[in-house]
Amino acid sequence: MSTTKDFIIVQNAHTNNLKNLSLEIPKHKVVAFTGVSGSGKSSLLFDTIYTEAQRQLIETFSTFARTFMPKLSRPDVDDILNLSTSIVIDQKKMGNNLRSTVGTVTEVNTYLRLLYSRIGKPAIGASFLFSFNHPEGMCEHCNGLGKKAKIDLDLFLDQEKSIREGAIMHPHLRWAVLWKRSSTSVV
Repeated sequence: MSTTKDFIIVQNAHTNNLKNLSLEIPKHKVVAFTGVSGSGKSSLLFDTIYTEAQRQLIETFSTFARTFMPKLSRPDVDDILNLSTSIVIDQKKMGNNLRSTVGTVTEVNTYLRLLYSRIGKPAIGASFLFSFNHPEGMCEHCNGLGKKAKIDLDLFLDQEKSIREGAIMHPHLRWAVLWKRSSTSVV
């Protein structure tokens, strides 16, 4: 096996379906793992390599910070060499929140904030707040959501009618008013 820093070296992995698997994975390249269902792709990537990368990252934090982090045990592998911090992009739907970005869904934003908070140097006269939701960076018209909700009262309310007469024209509220009216008029 090579010891060069250009490869992630996995030695004798035996997590789940993996049976004493040893391999070299080139770094700084796009690498795809393919195979039939149950061949060990997820066991290698998620349960072995990613788990060890996260475990090593958590070990760099202070004892106090680690109390708030998940407790990850060492994966079932003899050794993994030349491993860098890993980020997993799962096959899940993007969030429905308008503030969801690739950075927030993959959690890379958390690591970038941590990096910039440690090595960033504030510009003269600028306030560097390492949060994407800080009010100083938020649009004052849409509150950082990218769109502004506004009610058109002419579409929502018939001002010529009372509430009992059906002034509220929104379909969901109209049924609630009709239901209340019919339930109170039963004798």
